[in-house]
This record gives sequence, structure tokens and C-alpha cells, in this order.
Amino acid sequence: MKIFFQQYFVRFLLFLLRSLILVKRYGGPLLKKIFAPPTAVGRFLLRTIGVPVYRLIFKIKNHFSRIILPAKSRVLYLVSNRFVIHGAIIAITLLTIGLSFGQGEVRAETFGTRSLLYSMVAQDDFAIIEVVSAAELPEANPVSYLGNNAIDPLDHLDIDINYVNSESGLDNGSALASHADPVNVPKREAIIDYTIESGDTLGGISEKFGLSLSTVLWANDLTYRSTIQPGDTLKILPVDGLLHTVKDGDTLNKIANSYNADVDETQRVNKLASRDDINIGEVLLVPGGEKPAPVAASITAPVSSIFTAPSTSSTAARGSSTGSGDWVWPSDWRVITQYYSWRHTGLDIDGDYNTNNYAAAAGVVTYSGWYNGYGYTVDIDHGDGIMTRYAHHSKLFVDVGDTVYAGQALGKTGTTGRSTGTHLHFEVRVNGVTQNPLDWIR
Repeated sequence: MKIFFQQYFVRFLLFLLRSLILVKRYGGPLLKKIFAPPTAVGRFLLRTIGVPVYRLIFKIKNHFSRIILPAKSRVLYLVSNRFVIHGAIIAITLLTIGLSFGQGEVRAETFGTRSLLYSMVAQDDFAIIEVVSAAELPEANPVSYLGNNAIDPLDHLDIDINYVNSESGLDNGSALASHADPVNVPKREAIIDYTIESGDTLGGISEKFGLSLSTVLWANDLTYRSTIQPGDTLKILPVDGLLHTVKDGDTLNKIANSYNADVDETQRVNKLASRDDINIGEVLLVPGGEKPAPVAASITAPVSSIFTAPSTSSTAARGSSTGSGDWVWPSDWRVITQYYSWRHTGLDIDGDYNTNNYAAAAGVVTYSGWYNGYGYTVDIDHGDGIMTRYAHHSKLFVDVGDTVYAGQALGKTGTTGRSTGTHLHFEVRVNGVTQNPLDWIR
């Protein structure tokens, strides 16, 4: 069978060869006549166009080779020479330093936002930073916000803006006007009791009765950190001002002057027959009165009294989510740039080089100085295993062993240590374990 296929294949090849010989013998002259014109045209184009073009390209190539090769050698020499590389590095360094001096202050919340990588990976919500303070307000009378009773008459505008915008649909300017000229608020001649209803806010209640928030807070012994619940009762004064309980040695003039109020108006509102018509224990309404700013005094009590174990109620108050108790906000600014999380041990609060940072509660300074990545740092021991840390300062005001009170300035905000911009890094530790600072301050 194999031999049969071999013979058959050989016969096929012989047949193909004979066929080609016949085609060449009889078809050759015909094919030459058919392809003769295209062949003649091709030869003519090759001689008249192809050969001159090739010669031109060859000459150009030789001409440029004489120029490019030496230049290429010089470029390679510059790239490979170590002194040239060193000079380039020095020039880039000087240029970078010059551009850095020409730029503005680095902000922690905007660091790196102009880079190409940031624009490729960042989402819109990456740029959202919570601003705790609601608005910029006109400068009020100098009153320290650090004391529990230090409420400025303009403080209600901060809180009321949210209420007015959400409930009344007014803009900020309308909110301010509503306090200056309340509409549809009936006049009252006496103090009334108001029962808090569901949905009420302190700002909304003061708006409802045409009073400043400070008046409502002072009349009910509250602060701007206080919370209210449905069913609670508030005293509502007929006009802006405060209540004063007459003590031994008080006179009407002394009372009015201490609150920067008008003595004649105070006498008229309280329907007194004369300025001497007051009795010890009597409660007087001081219209237009303002509580004086508390005087911050150094703590002179022994350290042992500072570290007295707090009662269960006070500890719960300080650890509550409302941040109540004797704790205060630790910085001038109230802009949070980074929150507490499993990978961030504290709270970052924005600021600049003019911003002060404050002790969040009374205690003793246990560390003041440079502390690795924290930069210039202050640690305060508050007793009962509670410690706070304040990092990245540019300047420190306290030393180890100093006794500080809540709200005492500890230093100037900076960006020392591992920091990307001026801010305060604030930590709260209980028995060495970090806590969420917003459970302690608000």
C-alpha cells in the first residue's frame, strides 16, 4: 500500500512538470506580450524617480550623521559625568526651597490636594471637613468662653442659625434681624414657666419668646453645653437680662453696676418704691444685665486636693457624650480636620501660628518638651488615671510640675514633629488607653 501511494505521487509530479513545460512552450510568448507594457513602465519609473530619491536620502543621512553623532557623544558625556549630575541635584534643591518660601502657609486639611495622584484617587467627600463653629460673628464684648457661666449676649446667634435656617427657611441675615426686632412676640410683665416640648431647642425657645439665648441660660442656671428634655420647665423672663438674689450688703446701685445695667430701669421693672426697697433673699430682675467674665485665677490648692477621686456622678458627667462637666474645648479654633479612630489616637483641631491651645481640665503638667513624632508636647495628669496630651506646638507656656486650671493656655499651635500643617493633636487617655476626645469635650 505504501509503495502504491509513492508511485501515485511520482506520477502526479511528472504530470505537473509536463503541464508546465507545455504552458511555457505555447503560453510563454503570449504572457510576454501581456506583461511587456507594465514591465516597461516600471523600469522607466525606477530609473527616473526611484534611483534619484534613493541617492538623495543617502546623502541626507550621511550629512546629518556628521552632525548628530558628535552631539550625541557630548550629550552622553553630560549625562554620564558625575559632576554634572551633582550640579543638577543642587539646582533642583535650591529651586524647591525657593518655591517653598514663596508659598503660603501649609494647611493640614488641604495638604497634597493639588497633586496629580490626589486628583486621580480622591472623591468629592474627601474634601469635607466638619466645622464645629457655625458662623463668623461680629466681635462681642470680651468674655471668656472657658467658664461655665461665661455666656456672651451674642452667643445665641451661633446656635440659632441652624434653628432658623431649618425651621424658618431664613438666611443668616434674617436670623440676626429676628433677634433685633422680634415679630409677633407678646409683651410680658412677669416671669413665666415654659414646659419643654418634643422638638424644642434652647435656641428655638429664645427665638420664640424674643430673648437672647444668654437670658434663657442665665435664668435657668444653664450653659451653652447644657441639654434639655421634654417635660422640663424653664423660667422665661419678660425682657433680656438676668436674675439676682439679694445678699447681705447689696444695694440697687451695686447690683446694677455689677451687671452693667441701668439702675433706674432695674427699679422700674421690679416696681420698687425706692432704691432702698430691697430685702435679703429677694430675687430681682436686672433688665439688660450681663454676667461679668470670670477672672481666671491660678490654682493654689494642694496637689492632693486636685487628685481627689471624683464622685461617680461627676465622672459619668465628664465621660458622657454631651461633654458636660468641668472640661473645656482645648483650642481657639473649632475646626476638626481628623477624628478619633482605630488608626488615629486623638482629635486633630485646625489652627494657625496665632492660635492658643488650652488645658481641657485642671491638673498637673507631667511632660513639657519635644516628644518624637508629637513635636513639642504637653501631658497633663488629671488624677483618677485620666491624662490628656497636646501635641505639635510651636511654643510652650508651661513646665513640668506646673499646676494648671481648665482653660489655661499651654502653648501656641504649630506643626512640629510628624505633621502636615499647623494643628493641635489632642488625646485623652484613661489608665493608658486612648479614648474618643469627643466623649469628653464638645
